[in-house]
Amino acid sequence: MPLSNQDIKRITKLGFDPKSFVKTRNGWLQLKNKDGRCFFHSGTICMIYKDRPEGCKLYPIIYDKDENSAVFDRDCPYRENFKMSKNVVKKLYALISKLEIEKNKRNKKVKINKI
Repeated sequence: MPLSNQDIKRITKLGFDPKSFVKTRNGWLQLKNKDGRCFFHSGTICMIYKDRPEGCKLYPIIYDKDENSAVFDRDCPYRENFKMSKNVVKKLYALISKLEIEKNKRNKKVKINKI
């Protein structure tokens, strides 16, 4: 699950060290998995449900880069229980835009620091 800077700050305020739950993959900040599930999932419940990342709130609707559109995650066994509203799709695209802006800013800092 991708993470925004705001997600990380909110979760850090709960007492979690970002090093324990954040990984970087191809320049994107993502939630780590533990034992095949989200770092914050106990096996029964989400331990940070009230403060979960924006992407989790929109799930099982995700952005499919190949289709260039919002889709239901094919891996979610409950995807048929959800509806895809225009409002949720709008929120997803806003999140994607924010994540891309944050990634680009991080990449510029890395390039500047390497010079």
